[in-house]
Amino acid sequence: MDYRIEEGEMAPDFTLGRTDGKKVRLYDCKNKKAVVLFFFNHEDERCLTRLSAIGKDYQQFRDAGAVIFPISIMTAEEGSKIKDQLGLPFPLLCDSDHSVAHIYRVAQCSEVQSHVCFEIITHIDDPRILIVDPSGIIRHIHRLNLPGGSPGNEVLIRECREAFR
Repeated sequence: MDYRIEEGEMAPDFTLGRTDGKKVRLYDCKNKKAVVLFFFNHEDERCLTRLSAIGKDYQQFRDAGAVIFPISIMTAEEGSKIKDQLGLPFPLLCDSDHSVAHIYRVAQCSEVQSHVCFEIITHIDDPRILIVDPSGIIRHIHRLNLPGGSPGNEVLIRECREAFR
């Protein structure tokens, strides 16, 4: 299915395993929380630095009514090592089959929609931060590879608060 990943559109639902062994579903947050979807390349130092910065301000995100969903194409073991190495206060989400990365168009193995993928995709090639409001609508998209595309946490926290309006 071809989803429109644009501001103002409904965020596609997904279920992913976390580094703590539990599963999380995006739509479980509906009508409860704003969601910060951070599609990051777990092999890119810039992404890890950004992830660490989000971890340092985790309580401020929580106070803003947000939950952090950091997603990368990795195994739970790889994610656990990163979580421990960075001292993150939240689990990482492991998209080991790259299905969610493909739906959100942050890691493409083909330009053909609805194809069956036989390629092994190993990383997010277009890191992004999306702010999803409690009704499931994408309110903001920040493409980290573009100039000015990596806002500070204060901007993201403000966007999370605004998502409740």
